[in-house]
Amino acid sequence: MNNKTWILTRAMLKNGGGLGLNLKSKWSWVLLLLILFVSLPIMLYGYVEITAFFYNSLAAIGQEGVLLSWGLVISAMMVFVFGVFHVVSNFYFANDIENYLPMPVRPRQIVGAKFLQILLYEYIAVGFSFLPMLVYFGVRQGVSALYYLYGLAVLIFLPILPLALASLLVMLIMRMVNLTRYRELLRIIGGSLAVFLALGFSFVMQRFNELTPEELGELLQSGSNSLALMETKLFPTVRWAVQALLRYEIAAGLTNLLVFIGLSVLVFAALLLISELVYIKGVIGISESGSRRHKIREGEFGRLVKRRTALTACLSNEIKLLVRTPIYFINCVLPGFIWPVFFTVSFIFASDRSSTVMLERLSGALNDPNTMGKALGIILALVAFLGGANGIAATAISREGQQLYIKRYIPVSYRKQLAAKLLSGVVIGYTSVILVLVVLTAVLKAPLYFAGIVLILSFLPLLLTSMGGLLFDLINPKLEWDSEQKAVKQNVNVFFSILFSVVIAIAVIAVSFAFDLSLAWALVVLPALLLAGCAGFYYLLSTYGVSTFKNLEG
Repeated sequence: MNNKTWILTRAMLKNGGGLGLNLKSKWSWVLLLLILFVSLPIMLYGYVEITAFFYNSLAAIGQEGVLLSWGLVISAMMVFVFGVFHVVSNFYFANDIENYLPMPVRPRQIVGAKFLQILLYEYIAVGFSFLPMLVYFGVRQGVSALYYLYGLAVLIFLPILPLALASLLVMLIMRMVNLTRYRELLRIIGGSLAVFLALGFSFVMQRFNELTPEELGELLQSGSNSLALMETKLFPTVRWAVQALLRYEIAAGLTNLLVFIGLSVLVFAALLLISELVYIKGVIGISESGSRRHKIREGEFGRLVKRRTALTACLSNEIKLLVRTPIYFINCVLPGFIWPVFFTVSFIFASDRSSTVMLERLSGALNDPNTMGKALGIILALVAFLGGANGIAATAISREGQQLYIKRYIPVSYRKQLAAKLLSGVVIGYTSVILVLVVLTAVLKAPLYFAGIVLILSFLPLLLTSMGGLLFDLINPKLEWDSEQKAVKQNVNVFFSILFSVVIAIAVIAVSFAFDLSLAWALVVLPALLLAGCAGFYYLLSTYGVSTFKNLEG
């Protein structure tokens, strides 16, 4: 990798705008301290407890090495799926792209720099998902320092293959849809297609991991971590990473580590080579858009101009902005469709017996009066997480950027403007609810009245998590940005919103199981709990939120 790539990488990182955490604000410090000393320790404790449970269960049959295999595959899958979103945003929708095209640099140097920029963010995700598991396994096994040295090397090179695959997939698709007219629509279609094809690729690869019951029985009886390599076919380089960690004490461990590193570097080199052929043709003219001229006749004005309430007009404007802006659509709207489809299809198309048994148990729980209350709690918790994870409310103020001052001159009260931003997250969040209802009724055979209850009560967790996200963005808005990507992808408020939604989800599930709620009691207790939260945040938004919004515009 030559010097120009490093220069571009440093320039991109320097101009990236960071995560948008304004440490000059006392409230930003409060949020940061809550994360460092409250949220992260709780999440880490829960993660370690789950890891310990799986380790003990696997160690009983001599298969504790599967823990490392699972951790590596899950981390690689996370990098691949989220990498598609990052690549679409960074490679094609960032405003700095056309600044680099006239420069005396090769396409592979631009792609290499942007790849390294994304890679740094992926290291954070991999560190959270795999590092605790790596350390826990090492402590329980009583390994030497060489194991941790190998583990560090694996962590460094692990994200390269899945991120390179995501980059290749996106570049090929965006090359095909890069047409001049209707460019914004085609960018949305191309980005969405890349995401769905990425998920389809993962499902196809999973078909190669299936074992017959006889083969599975033989592996279980043999012990000695014989199952550790079963799930590594999805990302082939993970196979050598697992063997390097399990056999670190002998020469075979070093050999596997070197193969793992070599293949990762080779895939990255292939990405740079292919980028020379397809990247520039897909990115030239990315800021252009087509338009259609249409002469409006006098009689058409009445049909085109509609009178609506101020709240409805502001809400419509918010939703149109989210749907019509490619970067907002792909990062805020599309995930609401992706995650329900992802988990549903993985169950439906899995042919192994364990998936079938899981579907049968879930269906039974949704039809058993003794467990329907707890099932309702789990579903409302899922809705809360989906509502907070889309980042719509958590970036509602940040998306205004330096044009926020315009809100001062709109003849609409600040409270209604905030209400429109809040409801945009709720309305789009209901797309996830509709997909969840389809799964409940069509796949899990839940009663229609239960689906109706979920449809009505889902408004509360969606409203609560949207309120929390909007409040975070009011406290710590990211208004200094030069591309839409920075407003949503490099905004720490989205992370705050996800943590908040996780807390709400855990609270709902804990209440449901701690009190062993029946459906009748769940219909009383859970709405009361969520309404209390909504009432508290409504007071904060209508008082502190409105005054803060006004001061931001000033």
